[in-house]
Amino acid sequence: MQRRDMQSLFEAGHATGDFLTASKVEDSIGLCLSGGGYRAMLYHLGALTYLNEMGLLSQLAEIASVSGGSIAAGVLAHGWPRLEFRGDGVASNFEEEVATPLARFAQVNVDIRAALLGFLPGRTAADGVAEVYDRHLFHGVTLQDLPDRPRFTFMATNLQTGSAWRFAKDYAADFRIGRIVRPTFALAKVVAASSAFPPFLSPARFSFAGHVVEPMDGADLHRPPFTEGVVLTDGGVYDNLGLERIWKRCRKILVSNGGKTVPEIGRPTGRWIGQAYRTLNIVLQQAEHSRRRILFGMGNLEQRDVVYWSIDTPNSYYGLVRANDLGDEGNRCAAAIATRLARLPNEHIALLQRAGYENCRAALQARGDGSDRRLRLGKIA
Repeated sequence: MQRRDMQSLFEAGHATGDFLTASKVEDSIGLCLSGGGYRAMLYHLGALTYLNEMGLLSQLAEIASVSGGSIAAGVLAHGWPRLEFRGDGVASNFEEEVATPLARFAQVNVDIRAALLGFLPGRTAADGVAEVYDRHLFHGVTLQDLPDRPRFTFMATNLQTGSAWRFAKDYAADFRIGRIVRPTFALAKVVAASSAFPPFLSPARFSFAGHVVEPMDGADLHRPPFTEGVVLTDGGVYDNLGLERIWKRCRKILVSNGGKTVPEIGRPTGRWIGQAYRTLNIVLQQAEHSRRRILFGMGNLEQRDVVYWSIDTPNSYYGLVRANDLGDEGNRCAAAIATRLARLPNEHIALLQRAGYENCRAALQARGDGSDRRLRLGKIA
């Protein structure tokens, strides 16, 4: 099957009147949870706490996640069937089912031990990460145990094709290979693939034994070995904000970014290993910046309703500072926490949750959506 060039694909879809040529956009609300290790996981927990308190969590139709965001999304998905939503849309037991497990898990060391065990024959570091996730968080749950709504999508990057690989309850897919309908992969392994940070926690390998890979339109690689299994790395390599699914489906897009900006260095190292590492981080950051420009551009064109908050954006930016706000210095301290799956002290756990809570509140209130019990699907100023 011959692939059409990118320009032709966009020209063919221009009739949609949508910048992304998305043909399935609905008047629904989607939430994106970025990558960023435990830092992002806890930052997103703070945002989820605010969304729940405002009765907005129950309105979400789609949740897409990457890496550390996928840990938070996985625990939310696992606990969702047990959440007790009141008439105002607030889950009264959110603390027990979601917040407490995530905060407790932030005291578990994962990455170094998993990376070392990955040197053993017949296993990878991602296998070790999946085992820890399952033991502490997911307890054997598979994708088929997740709720139908909201739809949870866990993003990874396919090392075989360079494309996004997405896992959900209804299907797992790479548009170049095909899709598996109603996959039965363990949630722990799915989240481990999404958070398989290269090179230490990567790759995550999946066999398709027991699954059928169906062709899709444009699937030019629907053949072995691509249809026999997949080799994945961290979803943040392809899209650290998890936008791909959400901006093609939802009119209202909420983006929680717990990722870390590449720091300035006055005298970069001349050694090739250090240069290679910094160059990779700069490339990834510029890819994220490009996606943000597209996101905000769609908002300016009123093709999407966008609310975005980031760990490196202090609340003073929104002009809605309160006496009990975190403060600019608090945001700087939160953003400086390392991108690791390593035990955090209690003060960092509390700081990150507060940063996510306050940033989410400020971003929503600045756009008139933070005090209402129902998000509006209208224009954002």
